[in-house]
Amino acid sequence: MDDPFELLGIEPVFELDPSTLQAQFLSASARCHPDRFTDPLEQADAADRMSRVTQAYRQLSDPESRAHALLALRGDSADTEGEATKALPPDLLMEMMEVREALDDAIALGDQPSIEKHRDWAQQKQADYLTSIGKLFEEPPSEQNSAAIRLELNALRYMVRMLEQMPA
Repeated sequence: MDDPFELLGIEPVFELDPSTLQAQFLSASARCHPDRFTDPLEQADAADRMSRVTQAYRQLSDPESRAHALLALRGDSADTEGEATKALPPDLLMEMMEVREALDDAIALGDQPSIEKHRDWAQQKQADYLTSIGKLFEEPPSEQNSAAIRLELNALRYMVRMLEQMPA
């Protein structure tokens, strides 16, 4: 698998400036765009490179995917099976059950202010987890550090899914 940071010529850090990321993507895309080549073999090779550059951009555009890419660069496969990779912060499941129950009640009643209150809560929690993940990536790599990052990523995933499932 390609290193998405290397493909786009970006330093492997969690905190990325979106405009820098986009500029590097556009630059890499321009260099390997198939229309720049006339030979069919070169076009096919360029199309493959373009596909990998696009995939790298998508991966680095999403903070969760970017975190997994950084963990992989550290030699820590976040996709491994096991309880440690599925761990959650203490009390998160109980908190989520309470919030979801209140949200379901608000949705059933058509209580838009309460729905918005829950959306704001989830967005703030999402921002808090992203901030925490960014700070953890600033620390020296270690098994404990990787486990802490995975814990925060698992919690982040809960917030992302909750927001995706909320009514517009």
